[in-house]
Amino acid sequence: MFLMSAGSSDFVSAAWRSEAEESKREENGSLCCCEYVAEDSRQRSHILGCCCDCVDFDLVCTRLVTCRAIDRRNIDGMLIAFQDRLRLPWRGGAKRISPAAVAPAFIVPLMLGLATLNSKTAIVLMLTLVGFTIWGMELAKRTATRTNFFLSWLVFSVFYMIIIFEFQVPLLELAPEENYALMFFSCAALYCLYSTKALSPLNLVSAQYGTTPKDELPGIAEASSGEEQAEAQTTLQMESVLSLDDDEVVDMDSAERSGLMHGQPNICEICRKVTPRRAYHCPVCGTCVKRRDHHSYWLNCCIGERNYVWYIVGLALSEIALLLGANLTLTSICHPFMVVRPLGYPVLLPDDCSEVFEGFDLGISFVVACYALLISVYIAFILSRQAYLWWKGSTLHEYKRASNAAGRNRIWSNWRAILK
Repeated sequence: MFLMSAGSSDFVSAAWRSEAEESKREENGSLCCCEYVAEDSRQRSHILGCCCDCVDFDLVCTRLVTCRAIDRRNIDGMLIAFQDRLRLPWRGGAKRISPAAVAPAFIVPLMLGLATLNSKTAIVLMLTLVGFTIWGMELAKRTATRTNFFLSWLVFSVFYMIIIFEFQVPLLELAPEENYALMFFSCAALYCLYSTKALSPLNLVSAQYGTTPKDELPGIAEASSGEEQAEAQTTLQMESVLSLDDDEVVDMDSAERSGLMHGQPNICEICRKVTPRRAYHCPVCGTCVKRRDHHSYWLNCCIGERNYVWYIVGLALSEIALLLGANLTLTSICHPFMVVRPLGYPVLLPDDCSEVFEGFDLGISFVVACYALLISVYIAFILSRQAYLWWKGSTLHEYKRASNAAGRNRIWSNWRAILK
């Protein structure tokens, strides 16, 4: 009896300590690795209860079983609840996983695996990939959506290509120095692109930029006092631009870029902040960016003053790594022929690849090499465009703005000439 009472007292004390620790943890606001605070109820939840206490999910299932109409609001509420409850265990609380960031982890290997069936399937999937990418980029640009989908697609594509290049292709005819060169360019490209992403916050114009007092900024208070006056100013500016000729539009844009209007401070019409010269507002980031070139959806950041050089160097190294990896792979699985032999080192190119789909190992290597070539074509287009803009002394944002203004004015001039 004494042992039983002692054991029961130890159990009670342990339970009391556990309850005390739980209450203390709730007071401190700390969470275990599998807990999180739900956005709808603002209460502590567990990742194992992802399908529990979801009223919208219950209503959707009930109406689906009883063959009744499902309300759109219930579907939206169910998707929002699932998105909030899709989490991974993490120190300090479960972290939410974005479905857009997880989807490429399954889409990329599935696409590459299906493309190894035969040549026709590979061509169809590659063309579908190009069309889907163009459609997704245009949709993101049109809606100004900030998404991690393209960044996740880039990360998993690089991950799967490295696996194939390093664990499958070296088993074929590949020299060690060729593999070392491929790894060097790949690691250097990844470092530059990572630096581009890490330095992107330095491009943003802070609210403290320009310490000029309000009295020294004429017209700001009046311009931001009402929406009517702001809309009127925008309308007048558009009408003045439409009434100019093509040469006047180009001259006005070049004068604005060269800073001839130095008497007036640069004020962003959207966020109402004092900005430096050649700083423009990014609708995706929601703020002004210093010397904004464009918003890179593949890196999910803006390319501007502080990370432009890293971006160009990263693209150039990526181009070299992709072309080198594709050439080494294709010359290993296909029948190669020698082009030149500089300094005693043969430079080979693939000749006959008709037998690559006879086995999965050769097929997946061939598909990944074609995928790398497809990406290299896109990067080559970006580098060519950036070289042209560098020669013109302009950024992509400024070039598009001048082109849109000139094109709009040219169309208006043509219609005005016809009506006359």
